[in-house]
Amino acid sequence: MKTYSTLVLKPESLVAALYLSFLGSHALWAQDIPPVIATQPISRAVGLGGSTSFSAIALGTRPLIFQWRLNQSDLPLATNSVLNLTNLQFAQSGEYQAVVANAAGSVTSLVAHLSVGPMFVKQTSSAVSMIAGGSGGAWGDFNNDGLVDLYVAFANGSASILYTNTGNGTLVPDSGAGLAAGTGSSWGCAWGDFDNDGYLDLLGSVSGGKNYAFHNNGGRTMTALTGDPIVSTGTGNNVVWGDYDNDGFLDAYCAGSANLLFHNNGNGTFTKVTNSVAGRDGSGQGCAWGDYDNDGFLDLFVTRVNQSNLLYHNNGDGTFTRISTPFTSDTAISQGCSWGDYDNDGLLDLVVCNNNAGNFLYHNDGQGHFTKVLGSPITTVTAPSSGSAWADYDNDGFLDLFIAVRGGVNLLFHNNGDGTFTRVTTGAVVNETGSWIGAAWGDLNNDGFPDLFVGNLQGNNALYLNGGNSNNWLCVTCAGRVSNRAAIGAKVRIKATIRDRVMWQMREISGGGGLASQNDLRALFGLGDATNVDIVRVEWPSGAVQEMRNIAPKQFLTIKEPSRLKAQYLPGSNAFYLSLQGGPGLNYSIESSRDFMTWVPVTTMSNATPIIIWSNQPSANGQAKFFRALEF
Repeated sequence: MKTYSTLVLKPESLVAALYLSFLGSHALWAQDIPPVIATQPISRAVGLGGSTSFSAIALGTRPLIFQWRLNQSDLPLATNSVLNLTNLQFAQSGEYQAVVANAAGSVTSLVAHLSVGPMFVKQTSSAVSMIAGGSGGAWGDFNNDGLVDLYVAFANGSASILYTNTGNGTLVPDSGAGLAAGTGSSWGCAWGDFDNDGYLDLLGSVSGGKNYAFHNNGGRTMTALTGDPIVSTGTGNNVVWGDYDNDGFLDAYCAGSANLLFHNNGNGTFTKVTNSVAGRDGSGQGCAWGDYDNDGFLDLFVTRVNQSNLLYHNNGDGTFTRISTPFTSDTAISQGCSWGDYDNDGLLDLVVCNNNAGNFLYHNDGQGHFTKVLGSPITTVTAPSSGSAWADYDNDGFLDLFIAVRGGVNLLFHNNGDGTFTRVTTGAVVNETGSWIGAAWGDLNNDGFPDLFVGNLQGNNALYLNGGNSNNWLCVTCAGRVSNRAAIGAKVRIKATIRDRVMWQMREISGGGGLASQNDLRALFGLGDATNVDIVRVEWPSGAVQEMRNIAPKQFLTIKEPSRLKAQYLPGSNAFYLSLQGGPGLNYSIESSRDFMTWVPVTTMSNATPIIIWSNQPSANGQAKFFRALEF
């Protein structure tokens, strides 16, 4: 009588099935040990055309059979413990795993992410890259031509420079704008429309001198503010715009030898706020506004040197409360800081750059609580870090992080989409030594992919053009009406299905941050393989919320905040008036209707001030009327 042994395989142990051809009737002996992964493969981030490898070390009874998988599918001929990949293309991005099997069973390794990112090309012949001494830069459309321009602050005593976008992917110095005077030894700069006339103005700081501010004269020239409190004192490090009281006018915070808060009076002037805790806590380095608790009011984070960093919660009434949390007690030589929702949970997370220690990364858990992230490449790499900037450089739907290093090579971290990051080690962006300070992302050539500027104190500044990939994208420009015109503080949220995963993303329009720098004021979203955006939602500082549905990708979308139309009846006068809040210089058509179907023009108005009033008599027959205002 013959007896047979049976080998029972787990359903996922596909490689182990290879043994059926030679096991025959051999029984499994006690000494057969199933495989165990002793060393897991490590995630990688590589530029297009680059090379890398994954390896897995396994223990167990030999022979051990390896099979590598990409996105749950076996890779042909990939049956060694080391998987070598060369001339990488975008399609090879994904999740890699090794399945190891022997006669006793099989085991699957942890997932290792491979990101094949765009190739950044350094623009060595650009005027921006042919001059040294930059501390940072701010991207902004100075002349409203739909192309983002670049202002570069210089900390070496040279006058700062405005570079205008020619429309063919190049930047040229604009000597006629009148921005050079009084900008030497500048360590901070940010664009913001402080008088809501539709043109971006500029604020900067000077080390050992006074701040400077320039009013934009319709996209052609700039005029320096003189005598105003905002330019009567100096800070030296960083400046950021933010409408902290949501009155529709941008206020400013300046970090330096003395931290300063300036309130916008709504008439083109500022008042120094002396009774706020935000302006009384000594010296600061970096600073950034961000509504971390989603209550509709901008909060403020400030970094310091070898002191606890500062977190101010906005009370919603024009005042702040300094918050003491475990993470504000972390001390180092802290420099730049940046808010960004890196895990797409709708809450702003925070990175803090340290010059003498690992960087700090804080995950926002909601309800005002943060968790310090340990073990991330962002926090374990020790380098003299200075500025930081979030952007989804490969448009896969998750924010990546760039960190400028003062005295070494810069750092770029790719977001793996699961709350973890992989350090990018290939390409010019992360392999050039310099005294790098501030960094900012902006889509220079309007191809939907963010490009990168980095200031270099002791060498030529750097401009890197993003080579892009096949991923889709959406760029949203917000134009405030009741809120500040530059829409700083507005939250843009989108919902789309990327790689069979329904997900939301959020960008908060920022008035500056990192260190001495400011990202593009447009909200740029990566969409991966999504062919449609289900929802685009804008939450304005005024409290208004707009939604648009079924938006096609690969487009530049401008969303204007609705103007606020109110009606009030005047008892005794048998009259009523309409008040329209929208913004100076805008033209409106007032229309009326009795049924919401047929609208009849009543009058046209052009407002020189944010609020205009029109009065009318009620109809003789007492029938109700409805009114609407259309901007044209």
